[in-house]
Amino acid sequence: MSIRHHLLSFTLALLAAAPATLLAQSGAAPPTNLLSVFRESVKVGKGPAHDALETAWSGALIAAKTPVRMVAISSLTGPAEIWYIAPYESWAAYEKSTDVSNNTPALSAIDKKFRAQEDQYLSDARGMTLRPRAELSFGPLADLPNMRYISVTRINVRPGHTAEYEEARKMVRAAHEKARLTDSYTIWQATAGAPAGTFYQFVARKTLVELDSTATIHGAAYIAALGGEEGQKKLAALEASGVNTQQTDHFEMTPSQSVPPDEWVKANPKMWERKLPAAPKKP
Repeated sequence: MSIRHHLLSFTLALLAAAPATLLAQSGAAPPTNLLSVFRESVKVGKGPAHDALETAWSGALIAAKTPVRMVAISSLTGPAEIWYIAPYESWAAYEKSTDVSNNTPALSAIDKKFRAQEDQYLSDARGMTLRPRAELSFGPLADLPNMRYISVTRINVRPGHTAEYEEARKMVRAAHEKARLTDSYTIWQATAGAPAGTFYQFVARKTLVELDSTATIHGAAYIAALGGEEGQKKLAALEASGVNTQQTDHFEMTPSQSVPPDEWVKANPKMWERKLPAAPKKP
């Protein structure tokens, strides 16, 4: 069974217990201890056809009344990518959902039908798992059903310099707390499917207009809380020592390719409720 199908196969019970944990913006340890991400890179010019395939695929799962749930996000900047994201409480929960998937013929048939068509649209596909780094994160839980965008920063840490990166992030968090800032973010660390030292920062947004206030939020109060000029120099030195590369891209929630949690549909039906075409009448 494919990694992508495993990703789709986490149980409804998990999301019912904690519907806001996916990319949860929380300084406390979230219930999600494993985030599974399947990242598809779409060939140039194949975006519309790929979108149509994925929309039909998720629609088939919904029509089959699947108990599985997943959320898709599509890139607005950077490489043409679509990420399919699912949270798990543990690797045991991941394995259990895989077993359920393997033993459900209807889901296997849907997966086999649509997967055979993907090669003509994709240049690459990668499955990876992330673990939360709550001690490096900041802010309250995001109201995810009502969020439209996710800003994703990919950070590659130099080998042997994770301590400097972590110290820098703790400085940033402490300054946010001291200045009582209003923004939120979560840090996740790749545990499989990506090079060692790979971290991701997620910021959920209702609108891209929020990006206009970034400089204001991180203004004089934040700089003072960081320790002024000396604090800025220390943070810059830690980042220069610890970080090899980093890139921020913006993604949009993609309901048409998702099988969203029921709680999300109830909270924001205009965004998440799918209107599936009627089944053809039998002759």
